Amino acid sequence: MDLQKTKIFLDKINREYGRMSKDPDNIMRIDVDIMLSYVRDLYDAVLSEASGAAPAPRREAAPPTPPPASAAPAAVAVAAPPAIAEPAPPPEEKPAPAPPPPPVLSEAIKASEPLPILKPQAPAAPAPSFPAAPPDAEALFEQKQAVELSEKLSELPIPDLRKAIGLNDKLLLTRELFGEDNAALEKTVETLNGFSSMEQAKAYLLDHCVMRYRWTDKKRLEVAKKFIKLVRRRYS
Repeated sequence: MDLQKTKIFLDKINREYGRMSKDPDNIMRIDVDIMLSYVRDLYDAVLSEASGAAPAPRREAAPPTPPPASAAPAAVAVAAPPAIAEPAPPPEEKPAPAPPPPPVLSEAIKASEPLPILKPQAPAAPAPSFPAAPPDAEALFEQKQAVELSEKLSELPIPDLRKAIGLNDKLLLTRELFGEDNAALEKTVETLNGFSSMEQAKAYLLDHCVMRYRWTDKKRLEVAKKFIKLVRRRYS
């Protein structure tokens, strides 16, 4: 049993439990995955043995013995081949001149033909406009490099966003990020599932969600960051 690793993982489990117990109604699936990873690490540390023996020194292989030098072969004089006279190039053929273009016959315009009447086209309906994304909207999509094991586990790929969002998480996202509109959440998740890159997902969220539902407000900021982090795992 490795007591040092056991104490480290026990401390991480206690910290995670203390954080989750402060707000038990808003525990997301990501938090549960992190807690499970700490428990697995604790289980491995209890069953493992601490190794204190120093590794055996590596034996360096002796350099290969170079082969004995052999006598250089005597140079053999090779007579140069006789020069071959190159044949004279054939005379260049001048291309035949191109024939003149045929005359263009212009048809007289009949004065009796009426001019066509052009119907004005109806202007296209303008797309709904929203305020331009402020700089703090870009901060929602910032990605920090994972260092600890728990952070790396929280960035594992997700093949389907619909299956990764539990019932409690769905209620939280509907209430905080989609104005109590469950249909808007379902449509957004379905659309994001069809994209192939995070760049497409970012452009869609900025155009249809971030400014419309005010994700940059202080009370929605943390939930929006967690949701965007979950969306990024769809394209990992």
